[in-house]
Amino acid sequence: MGIPDLHRGVIFRAEHDDSYPFWGENEPRSKLCLVFNADPVREADDVHYFLATSKIAKHRESPSILSDVLILPPASYPFFPLETLIDFRSLCVVSVEKLLTKRLTLRGVLSPEDIRRCEEVAAKARILDNRHKRLLRLR
Repeated sequence: MGIPDLHRGVIFRAEHDDSYPFWGENEPRSKLCLVFNADPVREADDVHYFLATSKIAKHRESPSILSDVLILPPASYPFFPLETLIDFRSLCVVSVEKLLTKRLTLRGVLSPEDIRRCEEVAAKARILDNRHKRLLRLR
């Protein structure tokens, strides 16, 4: 069986838990994620992605990070019925193989205009490591 079509702009959902080194929550949760690989993902590749959340109140309380996120209005997409924030401060890098064991499901694709907006925010994100920006071909 082949892997799902994962390329920049694809939104997927997968279970996240403490088996991920970057996961800081106590409880596992299914998260929406934005694929940001520079090239389409192949079977042996890692998926480079950013997390999305509809819990944005705490982010608005820290205006200093608002330049490192993109907020999409409610119902921008069927998979984002609520106002949704994509956080470009930290790149998640996980193997396709692992994500497939975590119930990876494709949800849809952002418009070319929104992908461009995401690229602009990620390229300027103050906290995102420069080596990750180069990996994603944003520099």
